[in-house]
Parts: sequence; structure tokens; C-alpha cells
Amino acid sequence: MSAKRLLGRLRGRVDSVSLIAVVVVIALGTVLPLFGCAKRIHGYLPALEISHGGFARDEQAVREAIGHVVKVLGFVDHGNLYGNADVRAILGDWWSGEAPSATTWRFNLKSRATDRAGESFAVLAPNDAGRDRLLRVFLADAVAGRQTCVLLRGRLFAFEAPMNLGSRVGLRLEVASSEDISVAEDAGRR
Repeated sequence: MSAKRLLGRLRGRVDSVSLIAVVVVIALGTVLPLFGCAKRIHGYLPALEISHGGFARDEQAVREAIGHVVKVLGFVDHGNLYGNADVRAILGDWWSGEAPSATTWRFNLKSRATDRAGESFAVLAPNDAGRDRLLRVFLADAVAGRQTCVLLRGRLFAFEAPMNLGSRVGLRLEVASSEDISVAEDAGRR
């Protein structure tokens, strides 16, 4: 995929009207179970289009998108859930360790439901009022063996990831609030 095409897909992914976001989330409760997280839905770019195994699919295109706000959908990597002691108390055995800072929590996002734990990239979110509800949904799905499809709006970052024979471009998405993380099938969980 060319850099121009990826940037074109990433441009304009910022929701400027809250009402539209609410309608989209409600609609996704019925649409996403039919199509999953692998298809573009309501302007959300599937993680599969930017990531493969947790690394940039098209390194040049991702580099050009660094710092831009994007809308992405993908699957929670239940094997990579991080946070403080409060997060550990909620997740129990599913807790993977401390988050990068005391003010954030982290989970990883997989491109495909069939990706293994670790074939994912980091999503950082602030410790705010919505965190615990999301963690409980992630935990319930992990325990039940269900995939958790999420829709995210956040700023995309990249970094050099050294490998044995060179390096790849790693990805990180930073959301401004837990409100920027929607569980695709929330309507069916209530």
C-alpha cells in the first residue's frame, strides 16, 4: 500500500461531532457482530491495514502518519494487559505487569483474532473513570475465551524496533481518554 493511500485513509478520522459518535457506537452493536474487526466500519480503519504482527505493515506510510489522530479497530490482546495495583486487583491472573507510567494503563491491539499473544501493538490510556469498566469487559471475554473487538481513536506513534537482522517499525497508539475506546459489542453485553 502506498504512503499516499494510507495517509488518505488516516486523514479525517477525527470525530468532530459527538452525536455522530454515539449513533455509530449504537449502530456498531448490531453491525460489527456480522462483519467483525477486519472490515472498515464507520470510518474506523482495521488494524490489519496498518499492522502485521504488531509492526508497521507499510513503514513509510506509518512514518508519515506519526502524530496524527486515527480511528482504528482491532482485537484486544488478552495476554498483554498492564496497569497499577488497582488494575492488578481487577485482572488477577490476567494482569501482565506494570504500565509504562503511574498515570496510564495499557493493553495491546491485535490485527486479527487469530494473532497470538504478543503479535500486537501497545495502546496507552490514562487512568480515568472509564478504565475499570473496560478492564472488566476485557477480563470477562478473556475468561470466556471470546475475542474483544474494540474501536479506538488516538494519536499514532512509531519507533525503531531492533531485530536480529535489522530493525522494524513498531507502533503505539495513545488515546486521550478511556472514552476513546469502545467495545464493539457493548450493546450485546448489557
